[in-house]
Amino acid sequence: MATRRYGLSRGETDFQVTEAVGAATATDDMEFTVDLTKNITKEEAMRTLRMFERWILKGNWPPA
Repeated sequence: MATRRYGLSRGETDFQVTEAVGAATATDDMEFTVDLTKNITKEEAMRTLRMFERWILKGNWPPA
């Protein structure tokens, strides 16, 4: 498939990350989906996760 999904549910650790192919679905509490047809590199994925982290840290929680 052209996407890769990484997911975790509340209370799980990095040893329990689920990895799957296909379109995003709500199977875990939190998911990060990468479109592999865009030739995303590992560095770009990690940089994007850090951007998400900064966005969450500076914004209101929970989001309205």
